[in-house]
Amino acid sequence: MHLLGQSQPGNFSKASTATCVSFLVRSGRWQDDKAPWGDKAGHLVACIADSDWDSADLGANNAFTTSFLLEAIADLIRLPGVELTAGQKTVVDSKLELLTEKLAHGKGIGINDYPPTAFLTQKVVRVLKLWHRLTPELAEFTASWAWARLNDESVCLAAAGADADVFELAYALLTASLCAHLEDMSPRQRESLTYALRQVFSFQNAEGTFPRSRPLFIYPRLGNAYCYDYELLAQLLADPQLEPTLRRLLPELSRAVVALEKSRIPLRRADGSGVNGATSGWSTGHLKQTVTKPESWSTASAYYFAHQLNGIVLEAIRRSLFSYASAEYRSPAGTPPTRKIDKARFLDSEISHSDTDNPVSLTETLEKQFLDPLRSGRQLVRLGQRFPSDVPTSAILYGPPGTSKTQLAHIVADYIGWPLLKLDPSHLTRNGLDQLHAETNRLFTMLEASEQLVVLFDEFDELVRDRDEAKAESVSRFLTTAMLPKLAALSERRTVVYLLATNHLERFDPAISRPGRFDMIVPVMPPTLKSKCTNWPQVDGKLTEFAIGDSKQADTAVREQLGGLTFLEFKDIVDDLMAATNRERFASVAKNAADRATVNQPVAPDVSWSSRIEDQRKKIRIPKVSAAKPSPQLALDFAQ
Repeated sequence: MHLLGQSQPGNFSKASTATCVSFLVRSGRWQDDKAPWGDKAGHLVACIADSDWDSADLGANNAFTTSFLLEAIADLIRLPGVELTAGQKTVVDSKLELLTEKLAHGKGIGINDYPPTAFLTQKVVRVLKLWHRLTPELAEFTASWAWARLNDESVCLAAAGADADVFELAYALLTASLCAHLEDMSPRQRESLTYALRQVFSFQNAEGTFPRSRPLFIYPRLGNAYCYDYELLAQLLADPQLEPTLRRLLPELSRAVVALEKSRIPLRRADGSGVNGATSGWSTGHLKQTVTKPESWSTASAYYFAHQLNGIVLEAIRRSLFSYASAEYRSPAGTPPTRKIDKARFLDSEISHSDTDNPVSLTETLEKQFLDPLRSGRQLVRLGQRFPSDVPTSAILYGPPGTSKTQLAHIVADYIGWPLLKLDPSHLTRNGLDQLHAETNRLFTMLEASEQLVVLFDEFDELVRDRDEAKAESVSRFLTTAMLPKLAALSERRTVVYLLATNHLERFDPAISRPGRFDMIVPVMPPTLKSKCTNWPQVDGKLTEFAIGDSKQADTAVREQLGGLTFLEFKDIVDDLMAATNRERFASVAKNAADRATVNQPVAPDVSWSSRIEDQRKKIRIPKVSAAKPSPQLALDFAQ
């Protein structure tokens, strides 16, 4: 970025600075702890607003420079603590009005005496959309211009016309996509969009590059300006409406990656370190063929392409993983829909262990120590980074059958807005026991390559069984040993949240539950009587009617009996409780249900669930999480 460290407001390369800003902000790297530009966002906004809005002698307020600078300001003010002053708002409004007037002619956007281009038109449309200034009327007649340009360029390319330009076709389809949602397009338009995108990549050279575009305009002192491959590719990958087709074009995109690798220029200081973490740069070679040093804007474009491509690849991996597991898939949500555990959907229970004097709420503990840190850090993972090391990303959920451990996994996934993948041993034995190890390796390799995903390992008890247990077969011992490094590798990745639900924590090998494989060990018990009465207030009314309080020993027994019932067990006796006409009948229904309750059934000779759970109190692990570091407070969808 040419500006940083300079004091003169107009003394910087406008388009280059704006391109660098867009990459750094949208990839979340602007707020890196060691970034030298981190506290300069406000200063940069002021320099842009006070500049002459000209670059390369193209003239003040030209559409090219103006669009780049408005986009940079739009990106910067989405950073925490950056706001426009009244004077800066006036400047921005005047520039936006200028672009609106240029687009309102309905003939595309050009520079000086050069004809309108889809590149500049798309740029202006993108900026107006960022600032919420693209009115339906503007979008409609700009879309008409874009569809006409798309059709003309598509025909010209198909006919191998002398002035065919694959970049013009690509930016025309981007403009059309920006101006209308897919569902508002006609079937023919949607088909044309997909065909045009495939046509663009059909003209990709064997080495991964594209034929040079027609000149966009001329820099008076430097020569013709052309489109740059990776600037285009980054914009294509940033358009969510094109993403399904682009996933099917990953082989072509991989060729672009190979070309990028071949054209990279080492970028190192004298001591061998990279520049602000970067070890490579790129040059377009457009303006001066003898230039061998990397250019800032082309380097930023290349990195932004790589960042966007990473997201496309990860989405393809997630989809492949769900398909392989024969599971229904939904993409990660931009913003999670829920902020608190719905107490009607998951009734609260209590956690009681040696570190607490009194029982604590399961839902409140999970929200504060698990879900809130995950929700705060999820944006880092979305930006291609990892959860901070102090954020728990895994948990063992244990407790009696019927306590909604699977439901809790759904709630975790909904809370952070990620898809839930449920796995059980059948996924590993689908091809027989002789292929079990190969299937395990294949599945965990895919999991380790995934991001933005919640995994529930259900009924995996045999795969993590105590190797010293007398009844453990040799295959169980071998599987437990094989699972240890896989869980550790998944933990180290810190891009996936994973849960293991079990009824029998006591059978687990001690190595499985150590830190480094699972961060938390949480008991999930039957809901408290209070939470059950929230769903069935009529039962609470009966307790009041019969004066069954907490003071008398008999009353305490009735409440404990009802409190030990699971959700379904309680639901099954609600009608009987309501039919009770006296205190004795009410207590009898509660006692009979308690005698049949899961928590009072034996899990081993002379061992009930209640006593087993009491023995496991010392195994509970709930790390105290400090206030999570705020994730980048960006409206990331603005990039689309």
